[in-house]
Amino acid sequence: MMGSVKPSSNNAVDIGNDVLLPDKGESSGESTKRPKKSRVVVREYPLNLTAMMDMMTIILVYLLKSYSSDPTNIQASNDLTLPMSTTHFKPEEAAAVAITKKGILVADKTVVELKNDKVNIADKGGKEDSMLITPLLAVMKTEAEKQKMIAKYNKKEDFKGLVLIIGDKMVPFRLLTEVLYTVGQAEFGQYKFAVTMENP
Repeated sequence: MMGSVKPSSNNAVDIGNDVLLPDKGESSGESTKRPKKSRVVVREYPLNLTAMMDMMTIILVYLLKSYSSDPTNIQASNDLTLPMSTTHFKPEEAAAVAITKKGILVADKTVVELKNDKVNIADKGGKEDSMLITPLLAVMKTEAEKQKMIAKYNKKEDFKGLVLIIGDKMVPFRLLTEVLYTVGQAEFGQYKFAVTMENP
């Protein structure tokens, strides 16, 4: 025997023990489809400090290399007159040390002042007969460390320990020897002299 059908509240239809509920969309005439909300997932990634330090070091090396003075760009003055030569060798890039009548310069900055073509005793550790010029040694050691750092990150730039001596033609032999000895103690064992080429 079929069960009786009884109307119930809320438009529900009771069929025996089963209750059928009408679709809300059908009763209201509205569509049941609703737009889905997009879900944005925010994730945090830890910074790789090692990679950032390597990047900053490379940038620093590039800046040091870019802003280093050009040793071949020598400005003649009353305090610096280069000796004449017939050499045809092209100058190499090297740490430049200039010896003028007034002082010793590295990268266009005065490191030691001279008086009567002599280094002050205080700049030689208080010993007049010493060959070591203390301020020049400190600056050249810093220059050596800078070149080594550049060579570490740039295989094309090997540390050769080469120094270019830009000396006035009247520099005394004793002063020149002291300079060469001092730069040698800072691992600059090779040196060349800047000259003015004579016209053929």
